[in-house]
Amino acid sequence: MSRLTSLTSRMTWRSGAVILVVAALLAFSAERGLAWQDERSRVSDEKAASAAATAEVEGLIDISGSTSEADMDRLLEGATAGFRSELEAQSERLKKALNDNAVKATGEAVSTGVAKLDDDRATVIVAAVGTVANKKTKAAEPRNYRLQVDLQKTDGTWLVSGLEFVA
Repeated sequence: MSRLTSLTSRMTWRSGAVILVVAALLAFSAERGLAWQDERSRVSDEKAASAAATAEVEGLIDISGSTSEADMDRLLEGATAGFRSELEAQSERLKKALNDNAVKATGEAVSTGVAKLDDDRATVIVAAVGTVANKKTKAAEPRNYRLQVDLQKTDGTWLVSGLEFVA
């Protein structure tokens, strides 16, 4: 009887140990899977926020008097309601200045970096280069820009909620 009890005891202990190891492996796998999913989501949000910031900055620095109406429309499309209102309030004055001075500006973003990313908010720093020509210049003059772009995720789309030039 003692042999049977000893054998049963060892089998129970081994079964318990196997079940414990399997449970630990399942828990670890589930945790790693969730962490991987979170990281994939974060990387996707970083790319989307950077792309939205880049588009808005390029729209701002690639603007000309002859195309100012379409240029402003593009800027407004990428803006949140609050920032859109700010842009709309200044758009007529900006378009007039662009036309009156025969401004032709071109530019492109050369680098972006996500400085902050939360669930539905991001801050992206965008470095850009461009040229500006107007009535007073003989030739297009080079420009370097660095902007901080604040974004908000609205209905799955990153929109600009604020934009400022930084040193």
